[in-house]
Amino acid sequence: MPLPYPAIVPVERMDPDNLPNFGALKGVYATNDKLLGATKLFEGKIQGSESVAVAKDGSLYMLDKFGFVWRARANAAGGYDLEKEPLAQLGSGRPLGFHFDADGNLIVCNAGVGLVMLEKESGKVVLLTARVSADDRVAPGSSIDYINDVAVASNGIVYFTDSVRGITPAKNAEGFWDTMAAYTLSLFNGKASGRLLSFNPATRKTHVVTDGLWFANGVTLSKNESFVAVVETNVQRVHRVWVSGPKAGQREVFIDKLPGFPDGITTSSSGSFWVGLVVPKMPIVAWLESRYIRWLAAWLPEHFKPAIPKWGAIVEISSEGEPLQALYDADGSHVSAISAITESEGRLFFGNLAGEYVSFIATPVRD
Repeated sequence: MPLPYPAIVPVERMDPDNLPNFGALKGVYATNDKLLGATKLFEGKIQGSESVAVAKDGSLYMLDKFGFVWRARANAAGGYDLEKEPLAQLGSGRPLGFHFDADGNLIVCNAGVGLVMLEKESGKVVLLTARVSADDRVAPGSSIDYINDVAVASNGIVYFTDSVRGITPAKNAEGFWDTMAAYTLSLFNGKASGRLLSFNPATRKTHVVTDGLWFANGVTLSKNESFVAVVETNVQRVHRVWVSGPKAGQREVFIDKLPGFPDGITTSSSGSFWVGLVVPKMPIVAWLESRYIRWLAAWLPEHFKPAIPKWGAIVEISSEGEPLQALYDADGSHVSAISAITESEGRLFFGNLAGEYVSFIATPVRD
């Protein structure tokens, strides 16, 4: 049962213990209207920036779906002025997650290309890695097919996700690499082939840290950098992968049963974690169990596929993996599809992979 292009993998039989598992919208996760106070920025001007990176001088950096790098300067009124022209264009690929390193270079997951760096001083775009190193013990020489999100440790090690093997985003008729179409194919594929990888800029080596994730997505380091938190989107959970201390190399479920599909994750100034939920619970479990239905759905024309509901949601998770609070725009009328969150100077900045704006709110105080 083959999947359509750009997938080069078949529809797999699924592990019944590895199906979507949503939390209920009650208790800490009860619906509210706390995101209705978000401020939209650059509406109609920034198309599909999955994240917002904040430079040391307070400037905002955004990467649109066509690969253009935009900068906005903070102004005296507390807002931001978008520069008239982009700073750079990354070339082929679809920028997803991005963060600054200690030297002010922008490290970017450029889906369809690999891990790239926009050099601060020269403005050059440098390919850091597109393959796992030949001496890796898990998957030597394997290609990085769907690079997604990135976190940079204080020692320079770059941790990033490869969401799915054998499915690479392809350029669509609108002129950009369609990561959403590739994601949908990964859902129909049903195989947990996502990975967390690391790149060492000193040795230029790329290694598999952990694998077997059903769409590996957002990634961040704990405040003390003892573990990496990595999102597994299709089963609504976050894993903790220890990278130092007595548990180094071990992986465990950090939190599960999130009330929507999680995307980006970032560490807060207090050591908790912010997670963006891009889509609410959908009635998909029954048909995911059927290999034939998944194959049929993959080949349906786009206009026959169900619409994705608009929804804005973020959750805060403690440093021990307990839910602390949730904020919503329940019908997505103001902000929706929050794909990443960046905390800076008392504000949370929201990326929006599917929209034509980014946004922010004042960092919320828990009730």
